[in-house]
Amino acid sequence: MGQVVDAAVRFPTVTLTSALVVALGFWLLVLLGRADVRALDADAPSLTRSLGGMPVAVAVSIVIVSAWIVSLTGTVLMDLARLTGPCGAAARVALLALSTLVAWPVTRRCAASLARPFRGRAGQYGPAAASGTPYDPGSPRARG
Repeated sequence: MGQVVDAAVRFPTVTLTSALVVALGFWLLVLLGRADVRALDADAPSLTRSLGGMPVAVAVSIVIVSAWIVSLTGTVLMDLARLTGPCGAAARVALLALSTLVAWPVTRRCAASLARPFRGRAGQYGPAAASGTPYDPGSPRARG
């Protein structure tokens, strides 16, 4: 267990560990009702459509978790292989790139099954505080 914790706080996994902590904080806010699962959808509507309606926050979380797992596994394996020096440094940088490249196809495969519960709700926003009408950040009125 100590070897896993040690690997999680060293490069390249530490970059993804910090992103994982941020994602966990976001999901804690969602559970407490202080954030909405669809809070990021307005910032990336084309990504939401390309993922079949799955919220961007879910997709980003899956990317982070899968990249973290690949990076953690690779770091532990490199430690077992005793990779050090310039070759070890190059391998760690390559591992960071590989882990992020592997994470996207994993997310795409998960999107089909995870998007079903959210289908039909893409693009819906909560009511505006003043008028009670749905808020659309892309509308001419919202842009000022």
